[in-house]
Amino acid sequence: MFTKRHRITLLFNANKAYDRQVVEGVGEYLQASQSEWDIFIEEDFRARIDKIKDWLGDGVIADFDDKQIEQALADVDVPIVGVGGSYHLAESYPPVHYIATDNYALVESAFLHLKEKGVNRFAFYGLPESSGKRWATEREYAFRQLVAEEKYRGVVYQGLETAPENWQHAQNRLADWLQTLPPQTGIIAVTDARARHILQVCEHLHIPVPEKLCVIGIDNEETDPLSVACRPFFGRSGRAANGLSGGKTVASIIR
Repeated sequence: MFTKRHRITLLFNANKAYDRQVVEGVGEYLQASQSEWDIFIEEDFRARIDKIKDWLGDGVIADFDDKQIEQALADVDVPIVGVGGSYHLAESYPPVHYIATDNYALVESAFLHLKEKGVNRFAFYGLPESSGKRWATEREYAFRQLVAEEKYRGVVYQGLETAPENWQHAQNRLADWLQTLPPQTGIIAVTDARARHILQVCEHLHIPVPEKLCVIGIDNEETDPLSVACRPFFGRSGRAANGLSGGKTVASIIR
């Protein structure tokens, strides 16, 4: 007789390095814990998101940085573990069991690293609010808080969302901004991708890095690292979901 196995659905975007690492963390947890799970990864859940309640199984681990996923799971009656960025306001958290990457700690780590290198002028290259990236807004907020607390002057440039059709225009505007910064400014980029944009412009403008401008990015992407990056707790989502299937709370599982 077969033992009933829990079917857990993972809702993540396999095109994103962060999401792939979360999925890998769940897999590593399963191997280590020998949990009785069947994992279902929907390859194109967006095409079927309107009928999401019909195929979720016994539980869900999902990317709650994606507003569309969060909204689709609003009335689902199965245990959910959301994975996403932290918020400085408690009421901003979704009403599910949630594992957060600490955005404040990420920015603080980059900020302190620059300070240790003797930097005392700071800038932040973020994303426009129209991008809908809530984690980017939180990282910008953390930067503003940190420079204010330390009595430094901090400059913020959100820039433009980049796409093939506006790439050169966006890079030109970034070049305009970089040329306004005084020498020895430390720039914290909201992602490693945005940090690479800066490095490319600096190369074109013959701005030496780090001699004139220091650049540090956040994300720990799979390309050559540019920066300090705090790896999120990828395996914790699996541990949390396993506890929920046994009737526990996330608070009692994640410590």
